[in-house]
Amino acid sequence: MVGGYLLSDPPNFKRVQMDLVTHFFWAFSTIRNGSCTTASTAGINEVLAERQARPDLKVIRSIGGWGAANFSDVSSTDAKRKAFVASCIDAFVKNGATDGFDLDWEFPISGGLPNIGYSPDDRQNFNLLVDEFRTQLNAYADAHGKSRRDFLVTAALPAGRWQDSGNGVTGAPYDTNTSFDLATLGRTLDNINVMTYDMGTGYSPVSMFNQPLYKHSDDNTGDQYNSTDDAVRYYIEHGVPRNKMTLGVEFTLARGFVTTTTLNNGLFQQWTSTGCGQTTAANALNPSNTSILINWDAQVQSPYLWNPTTRTFCSYETAHSLGIRSKYAKEQGLNGIFTWQLTGDASGSQLRAVSLPWQPEKVTAAPAPTVNGTTFYPNASQSFSGTVATVAGSSADSLTAIINWGDLTRSPGTVTPTGGGKFAISGTHTYATPGAYQLTVSTIDPDSLNSRMVNGYAFVDTSPYPYLAGLVDKFSTNSGVTAGLNAKLNAASQAPNSTARANKLDAFINQIRAQTDKAVTAGQADTLTQLAETLK
Repeated sequence: MVGGYLLSDPPNFKRVQMDLVTHFFWAFSTIRNGSCTTASTAGINEVLAERQARPDLKVIRSIGGWGAANFSDVSSTDAKRKAFVASCIDAFVKNGATDGFDLDWEFPISGGLPNIGYSPDDRQNFNLLVDEFRTQLNAYADAHGKSRRDFLVTAALPAGRWQDSGNGVTGAPYDTNTSFDLATLGRTLDNINVMTYDMGTGYSPVSMFNQPLYKHSDDNTGDQYNSTDDAVRYYIEHGVPRNKMTLGVEFTLARGFVTTTTLNNGLFQQWTSTGCGQTTAANALNPSNTSILINWDAQVQSPYLWNPTTRTFCSYETAHSLGIRSKYAKEQGLNGIFTWQLTGDASGSQLRAVSLPWQPEKVTAAPAPTVNGTTFYPNASQSFSGTVATVAGSSADSLTAIINWGDLTRSPGTVTPTGGGKFAISGTHTYATPGAYQLTVSTIDPDSLNSRMVNGYAFVDTSPYPYLAGLVDKFSTNSGVTAGLNAKLNAASQAPNSTARANKLDAFINQIRAQTDKAVTAGQADTLTQLAETLK
């Protein structure tokens, strides 16, 4: 399943590559006077035309959304439930517009805005409301000679995240199972759209990622389920089958914080206000904007932006990082991926990326290129010009690149084709002080829908010992550990000490540690690290 929400009436399908979408969630109908609000005639007609062009497309009307009121009231009695569900079927099923309903009650009992209405019975009443939708849709299918399986009842449910504690302002760790009987819903619903995003918002006690794939080791807030992987585990532990879960991603939307300190690039710090301001993904990816640093966090598998001048931390996703999440959903045996919302992806690259694991016959993509950083040895206070990274295996006519030089400065890289899908990325820079610097080179390849970040190393005013320079170069290009590498490290340990040498070896140790997720095993990397430590 590749699902997507569109929040508009009419939907305006022309904005979206709909052939990649298997389940379209049309948002939102709300609740007024105990009934579903209807859609416009233009909206209904556009949906009917799309269904005629795509008979395999499932169209599901989503009811509710953040801040939508009156769920508690219409689910409170049997009579109200029957009348409400009947009104929804009258508005969207009898005219052939939809194949069912998606319930987006945010949230029963607690966790939503204070004015939506609550009752201690909300949790059980939601179960009964789902049952009523199922009962009436089954009856409609039977009466019209259709299969009951043709009609779906789904729900959009939250991940375990920081949410409203009840007064609309203060955040608190949110326990989804307090609001929803997950074990029961895992049986009665056809699918659960798990909203594994909005994890870093104005409810968060510190700055954090919006949709981290895994929990960050620096996250000491105490919310053990505030990541995609933890949310999936939470649902499984509470009785929801993997094949009833669809993983949620947010397109393009960036969330950020203005922090009180510049520590840790603004991550997991106290904040004074939310929002990215000028530190937006689109603005930062402009190579001429040198005040914003682009970073990749390997733990959460997400990029982020950091503006040290304004102390603004900004969490966002790319086609590459969202593709990683879609692949994760596939590997976990989930039912699919869905996005909020489809129009957030103006270029279509993010939708294509999340579709790849689920629609291999419909989508083809060029293989992601290989990007390697280089090691170079400039002099302090002198301009350096040269290659800082190389690219191989790209089918693109052109690449774009941005170089973070490791000293809080940034500039666009010059990309030069060298033939056969290979490129050299070069730049010009002056380091003010001696030392060891770790660069980050960001490349964007339009054909593979991916961006890549790779580290390079600059040793400023550190005359390299030939054997040590060769060792670093060898390790950069061949991360397999051999007896020869170990022998070179042992030999290097006999060299005389110097400050320049210590700086160089610090960077080399960092490089070894950075390679632990590549061809080098953790044990091999530990061995290299221990040997390198002896060089000081």
